[in-house]
Amino acid sequence: MNITARPRTTGTFDSPGQNGLRAATACSVVAAVLAICAFQAMPCAAKSEPDYEKKLEKGYHELQIGNTDKAIKLFSSKVSKYPESGACHTALGQALKRKGKLSEAKAEFRKATEVDPKYPWGHYYLGVSCEQDKEWKSAAESFQKYVDLEPEGGKRKAVEERVTHCKNQI
Repeated sequence: MNITARPRTTGTFDSPGQNGLRAATACSVVAAVLAICAFQAMPCAAKSEPDYEKKLEKGYHELQIGNTDKAIKLFSSKVSKYPESGACHTALGQALKRKGKLSEAKAEFRKATEVDPKYPWGHYYLGVSCEQDKEWKSAAESFQKYVDLEPEGGKRKAVEERVTHCKNQI
């Protein structure tokens, strides 16, 4: 087998032995491109959800010390920034309820359950609002959804009793 060096041209290698290097380089490039494509194709699960407890902490602090209007303003800004967050809508609903704006609060709790149906606290607070308005069927359904989503929660037994109470009122 007679191997001779090829003439040097732009973009090529000097000898056939360098073809292995070309193949290895090409494989590395292909592997890198595939890795990038796979990473970009990953669902949002690769990005972690924002820590809403942390983001809402300042608003809850304001609510706790009695600055309800400031809490409403803070929670409203979080709802604007994270409209798909059940935690943000629920926090705003709690502040509105504290302010005495019960129908607006209930609307926020309902919105929380619509945008984030797996957020248990939206269902819980919607249940409380419905129960207060004597909307027994809706209250029972909301409380039951909370129990289903939060099976290990400390309020489980009490909420199960509320489910029973609301069903008995229908």
